[in-house]
Amino acid sequence: MESHSNNLNEQLQTLSNIIQIPADLAPYQQETHRGTIDKNELYGSDLRKKVLRYTKQATSLAQNHDFDLIHAHDWMTFFAGLEIQQLSGKPLVLHIHSLQYDRAGPLCKDWIYQTEQKAMQAADLVITVSSYTAQIAHQHYGIAKSKLNPIHNGAEALEPFRASKPFREKLVLFLGRLTAQKGPELFLDIASKVLEQTPDVTFVMAGQGEKLSGLIQYGAYHNLGDRLHFTGFLNRDEVHQLLAKTDVYCMPSVSEPFGLSALEAAQFGIPAVISRQSGVSEVLKQARKADYWDTQAMAEHITELVTNPEAHALASKASFEDAVACTWKRATNKVLRQYAKLV
Repeated sequence: MESHSNNLNEQLQTLSNIIQIPADLAPYQQETHRGTIDKNELYGSDLRKKVLRYTKQATSLAQNHDFDLIHAHDWMTFFAGLEIQQLSGKPLVLHIHSLQYDRAGPLCKDWIYQTEQKAMQAADLVITVSSYTAQIAHQHYGIAKSKLNPIHNGAEALEPFRASKPFREKLVLFLGRLTAQKGPELFLDIASKVLEQTPDVTFVMAGQGEKLSGLIQYGAYHNLGDRLHFTGFLNRDEVHQLLAKTDVYCMPSVSEPFGLSALEAAQFGIPAVISRQSGVSEVLKQARKADYWDTQAMAEHITELVTNPEAHALASKASFEDAVACTWKRATNKVLRQYAKLV
C-alpha cells in the first residue's frame, strides 16, 4: 500500500510540469493518498487542498477501471482529468460551465485561470454551455476554435402553475447568487429607474451571497423602501412558488456562461429581460435583451412589460415557446455525438 501511495505521489508531481502549483500547497502535494473522502468534508477552509486530495483518489480509482474517455467538469476536476489522461492515453473531454473570467473579470490571471487555460490546451475536446463561453475561451484563454463545441444546457421538465400575490403590484424577480458576476447592484439601479416611471411594481431579490448586506444598504439609500424585498436562500419548491407569482424575470449578469434560472422562469411563461452577456440569451431568442451596463434599456423593457398587457401576453407566449425546445435529452444527445467522434 505504501509503494502504491508513493507511486501516486510521483505521478501527481507531473502536474507541476503542466500547472505551477502554489508554493503553499507543495507540502500537501507530497502527502500520501488517504483513501475515500468523507462527503461531510468536501468543503473546508482551503478548497485547493480538497481538489488535490480528490485528484489523488480519482487517479487511484482510474488505474483499476477500464474506460474509453475522461469527462471532467470545471477546474475542480481538471487536475484529475489531466493526470488520468497522461496515465491512460485516453481522450480528455472538458465541460466548461463557468470560467474564472466570469467570476473574477478579464484581468484575473490567478492559479485557477492558469489551471483552466492549461487544461483546455491539453484536452481533446472542450464543451462549453454556450457560444458566449466558447468565445471567451478563444479570446481570453487562447483556445483554438476547432477544439470548442458549445452545447446549451437544458431544463428539467415541470408543470408550470400560477399563484396569487399578496399584493396588487407587478412582481419583478432577480434570482441568483448575490455576487458581482450576477449584477445585483445593476438590478437595484434598474428598479430605481422603473419606479420613476411607474410606482406599481415590487422587486424581489431571491438568493444569498457576500453582497447581501451592501445591497440592503444600497436599496435604502436609493429610497426603494417597501418596493424591494430580499428572500435569502430558497429551496426548489419555494423558487417555484415565487416564479408562479412573478410577472417579469430580470437577469442583468455581467458575465453569465448560461443562466439556467432564466430558462426555468421561461418554463413558467415569464417574460425575461436579460443581459446580452449571457449564454441563455442564445436560446431565449425572443427575450428582451440589453448590454448589462445599459440599465436604462433594461428598465424601459421592464416598464413596457408591466404596463402593457398585450406586450406582456405576447412575451409570455414567446418565452414559453423558447423554453420548450431546451431539454436535457437534446443536450445529452449532442454530448453523445461528440463522444462518438473521439472513441
